[in-house]
Amino acid sequence: MEDKVNHFHRWFLHHGAFFGEHVQLHYHPFRGLHLRVSQKPTMKPGSCIISCPHVLSLSSFNAQDSQNPFTDQFGDDAAGETASLSNLNLLRFFLIEQYRLGSQSFWWPYIHTLPNPSAEYPFNTPMYYDDDDKKWLQGTSLAHSTRIIDQSWREEHAQGLRRLRNGNFDRYPCPAARVTWQWTKEACNILSDQQLSPGAEILNNYAPKSNEERK
Repeated sequence: MEDKVNHFHRWFLHHGAFFGEHVQLHYHPFRGLHLRVSQKPTMKPGSCIISCPHVLSLSSFNAQDSQNPFTDQFGDDAAGETASLSNLNLLRFFLIEQYRLGSQSFWWPYIHTLPNPSAEYPFNTPMYYDDDDKKWLQGTSLAHSTRIIDQSWREEHAQGLRRLRNGNFDRYPCPAARVTWQWTKEACNILSDQQLSPGAEILNNYAPKSNEERK
């Protein structure tokens, strides 16, 4: 994994991105790839945590790019149910395509650091528990939430398999996040809204999360 992280780090910086002065990239077998404050003076509110040029973003907007072959795979029917496809679901299918492209994908240095779905135990959330582990959830609210999410994902997967092309997408992250997303012409910057102590992990909340996602 160290080689993957180093490859991603070089690719990220090569395309104009940068980390804040006191920010370091870390990898942990259970927590995955994440950011931490270096063992230096406390990071003050307003400090830039990370800056990512738009060219590096992997989002539903990339999936809608008319120059991207991904768009053509879903035909010309932009009406009906395909128009209501959520940006998150569209991004899922786009990520699947980019994952299958492997090293041919522009974003492969990043995607290669994500959990490998072909591994025996790629994720540790209830959605991926085996039957024996799921028995321990019986009678809890988590079991009910897991069933609801499972049904929702299956419906979205079935919907995504049908033809899709366009949709209306929200460009802005959740306002409840404890970081500020700053959009400029050149890049997307993430600024800290709180004081961070040395060694603290830097968290980013993309949107309100369900109990299952917090596990």
